Amino acid sequence: MKTLKINLILTLGLFLLLSVTTVQGDGAFDAAVNTLKQDCKDLIKGTLNGGSKQTKSVELFMFLPNEYQIAIGCKKAVSPVTIRIYDAPADVSERTLVKEYKNMQGKNFTISTKDLNAAYRKKVPELERLKNVHIEYSIGAGKSGKEAIVLVYGHKA
Repeated sequence: MKTLKINLILTLGLFLLLSVTTVQGDGAFDAAVNTLKQDCKDLIKGTLNGGSKQTKSVELFMFLPNEYQIAIGCKKAVSPVTIRIYDAPADVSERTLVKEYKNMQGKNFTISTKDLNAAYRKKVPELERLKNVHIEYSIGAGKSGKEAIVLVYGHKA
């Protein structure tokens, strides 16, 4: 278990280092990401999603007041995918649903914090902007097989 944690930390650190120090269209970066994906797959070798519905949540921080772009790729998902964006984690009873996207399987799309902030201010007018978001994605039950959802984000300078 300790080795798994160390490998995961090293792999995550490598990914963060590579993502900060490379530019778009960098072949070396693409190769490193593919290696990273394979390393992560090797860490969980022998496991399968048994076809049951899964819901996961990811927190994204927007430290800078700049506009952020979030790209979500669901082209490799066949099962129904729903993306919900909240202002707080699931354990906060008073959290606000900022935006919801249904049936996104087979699609790639982008979300701007400019649009999210506008929607959020309509629901919570006393706050200026979101400083973090909790993106919850649900993948519906389907046949066992390889499916993937990818999320990347960055800020405009």
